[in-house]
Amino acid sequence: LIQRYLTEHPDPNNENIVGYNNKKCWPRDARMRLMKHDVNLGRAVFWDIKNRLPRSVTTVEWENSFVSVYSKDNPNLLFDMCGFECRILPKCRMAAEELTHRDGVWNLQNEVTKERTAQCFLKVDEESLLKFHNRIRQILMSSGSTTFTKIVNKWNTALIGLMTYFREAVVNTQELLDLLVKCENKIQTRIKIGLNSKMPARFPPVVFYTPKEIGGLGMLSMGHVLIPQSDLRWMKQTEAGGVT
Repeated sequence: LIQRYLTEHPDPNNENIVGYNNKKCWPRDARMRLMKHDVNLGRAVFWDIKNRLPRSVTTVEWENSFVSVYSKDNPNLLFDMCGFECRILPKCRMAAEELTHRDGVWNLQNEVTKERTAQCFLKVDEESLLKFHNRIRQILMSSGSTTFTKIVNKWNTALIGLMTYFREAVVNTQELLDLLVKCENKIQTRIKIGLNSKMPARFPPVVFYTPKEIGGLGMLSMGHVLIPQSDLRWMKQTEAGGVT
């Protein structure tokens, strides 16, 4: 396959590596290593698949595609699916043969032998981050003279939607955690603008999070950074930033 591809697209200067997409959301050592053989194989497979697809039905473009090659130089299999970025690492290719145990890491099991053969690391992809950000911007822009409760309800709905879909992948995605803090701040600022005052004495942070039954707004929080240190006296914060 590689020979057929190189016959049609000769590459005397090894320029195939230039412009080969990679999954930049993962740390450098977990991305695909652009070795000559793997890059040529990736491009050849893409070229072959592209030629098989009838143009009247669909086409695939190299610019927005990514071909992940699993080989002796590349132990990780990278792909994205339904809003998740996935990285599969077989147990036999792990440096210390030690399985990672934390949120956002799935153990993949051989159905017959019940042996844990690989691990899948999960993250939220960039497109889903953008969708959530745009939803919050939409809430802020459409909340002209709406009541505070309605703004908070919309925020809660968006947050529950995000968390019930992505679950443990959220805590693994630093960009999303930062975005959640920013968005939560924006929602609170919007409410404070409605009050015409940012004075904490007039509207203490506790009012946002207190349940509606006792006079608060019942706002849900994922931006753990916003929880005052004094409130953590009887709780402890997990590594990922959650509160227990």
